[in-house]
Amino acid sequence: MAKIRLESIDIHLKELLKNKEFRKAYEFEKAKVALAQKIAEIRQDAHLKQSDLAKKLHVSQQFISQIETAEADNLTIDTLLNIAESLGRGIEISFPMLSSQKSGLKVA
Repeated sequence: MAKIRLESIDIHLKELLKNKEFRKAYEFEKAKVALAQKIAEIRQDAHLKQSDLAKKLHVSQQFISQIETAEADNLTIDTLLNIAESLGRGIEISFPMLSSQKSGLKVA
């Protein structure tokens, strides 16, 4: 089996990102994953298991898992606010000016 070199993947991705529709979808998925990772990180910092957070939110542990693996569809601002409040956090939303090189979606 031939080895796939990482630089080959980077070159291929760079080519794909030239397509505006692909780039938009890629940036959206990248932000979803970053948000999922951030929620999991904050939950773990609070020394909570997924099941603990689920109990606080009155949802299933499976739903928390879907959120933390970026598999949850239609994650609402209301749900994000409930998660944040359950973890003693808030949410900041801003509308920065866009440059032609940057995506409009960022998780900090």
